[in-house]
Amino acid sequence: MRGKSFIPRDYDVFSGLDVSKKSMSVTFTNHQGFIRSLNMPHKAEPLLHYVRKHFPDQKIAFVYEAGPTGYGLYDGLAAQAYPCLIVAPSMIPRAPGQRVKTNRLDSKALSENCVGDSLIASMFPLPLTASFAI
Repeated sequence: MRGKSFIPRDYDVFSGLDVSKKSMSVTFTNHQGFIRSLNMPHKAEPLLHYVRKHFPDQKIAFVYEAGPTGYGLYDGLAAQAYPCLIVAPSMIPRAPGQRVKTNRLDSKALSENCVGDSLIASMFPLPLTASFAI
């Protein structure tokens, strides 16, 4: 994604990722709405296996909230030429008074906001930068 602009209409499926130390919550959404949410191990391989099995021949974009646990995932997705947006937590739109915060709800918000083009990608980690975050 580095150097390219992100245009949601160019993609069929959007995946919001909320990554924690041991697992990640993943939500898939398309232009018509919610598809499914699930939890899986915090590694790129199971995610890519799932995507290839359930969404063959569809263009997929990934988005996750910036944090130290997602850099390895970003590297794995980028190595397979999947676009992956990284969004600063402060740049994710939230409704006033929204206080409930769970990994599943966060991943759903990320994927839905990605479809609506209401996210602003904040950074793309360089290998040297990512090594400082670990």
